[in-house]
Amino acid sequence: MQSFTTERRNNLSVHMLPTQQYANHYVQINLINTQQTIPSAIFVMIVRLLMNSCRRFPSNRLLQQQLWSLYGAELTCRFDYKGDTQIASITMRIPHITDDKLITGTQIEAIHSALQLLAGLLYDPAVDDHGMFEEMQVQEEMAWTEHHIAHDGTDWDKVVQSRCLEWMGYEGQNRQFALEELQHSVGSYELYQHYQTLIHNPIHIHVLGDIHPGRIKDLIWEQFGCVNTPYPREEEVEERQGDPGEQREAGAMMMELLEIHQCKINVTYRTGIRYGSAWYPALFVFHTLFGATPASRLQVGLRERSPLVYQVTTTLDDFRETLHITTGTSSANVTDVLEGIDTEWKRICDGDVSERELYTAVQNVMHYVQVGFDLPHQVITNHMDQMLSGSQMTTAQFLEEIARVTPEEVAFVATRLRKEVTWILYPESEYSA
Repeated sequence: MQSFTTERRNNLSVHMLPTQQYANHYVQINLINTQQTIPSAIFVMIVRLLMNSCRRFPSNRLLQQQLWSLYGAELTCRFDYKGDTQIASITMRIPHITDDKLITGTQIEAIHSALQLLAGLLYDPAVDDHGMFEEMQVQEEMAWTEHHIAHDGTDWDKVVQSRCLEWMGYEGQNRQFALEELQHSVGSYELYQHYQTLIHNPIHIHVLGDIHPGRIKDLIWEQFGCVNTPYPREEEVEERQGDPGEQREAGAMMMELLEIHQCKINVTYRTGIRYGSAWYPALFVFHTLFGATPASRLQVGLRERSPLVYQVTTTLDDFRETLHITTGTSSANVTDVLEGIDTEWKRICDGDVSERELYTAVQNVMHYVQVGFDLPHQVITNHMDQMLSGSQMTTAQFLEEIARVTPEEVAFVATRLRKEVTWILYPESEYSA
């Protein structure tokens, strides 16, 4: 499969991938909030404000009418984290219509209109002459953002994982502090100042579909070149992100009493292996074999053979070089669960990995990656991961390396793991000192 071609001017990077593989064209704008230069909640709120109106389309109804005129184009937004870097991904899907079936104009004119719409949303927000957003919209988006923050605060898997990261020295996500920052910025010029920071931070634009790269690139620079300022090189940003602050002694066990109905446990290991490194494929196979799939060691050992947990999974944080085991259980089973996790980890460290088990894990990885390999959103996500990590490893190369992983390599990466901290959220009603 062809790879993206990239052109960069100051803080704006344009990535093009011409292909006839899809029935749609895709334009994705990735807004990068590096090390949360904008407070995370305010970043979410500003992007939401931009998504819903601009001077040209001052209401959501007019915006939807414009999307309908583009043959039912779809506009979506999602938020994600890569280490300490927060990303807002604004995606427009534009149906590919052959010229003989177009009602008016040409396909290139439809893409041009789509780029005009996106540039209007980003660079021409619906603010008054004093830089103030419309109060009713601000209140609506503030309510949505507060609800979003509150939901994350009751997702106990996320909470217990964030406790471990905070303990390791990474900047915490204080929910109350985020709400206070949000409320302080609403109704003040500070909100517009944060918006100015947003459009001067790194911005990546991906275009994927049956396109003429030169013509589309000219249209992008025409529409998005109006605000284009110097920014530190990508590799300088990458060197700074995800670095922990104060270091603590590894192997700690922490317990926190909360008003919850079951124990939530997170065990965090430092892998020492970054996305794109030579040992990353072996780490990914270990992750799959250990706890990432229904056939993994932890799923079979703790959930099926000995029903000690309600669920258990492992997740990799490629940018912080950590692996998390997250599970839920009753207070009576906590000790057995922790011992079970240690037992399976040590078995793999000792080389207790059969060729058949390795084959199954590798096939699971192949299936997981290949299912999403041709999905346009995943193609763009993989490329963004490469850009943010500085890795040159393509998906095809990753799969080739996965197929070569040996039991000895899986055991080696397992021995390199260092258990940093175990955090237990414990039901207050069941605790007795």
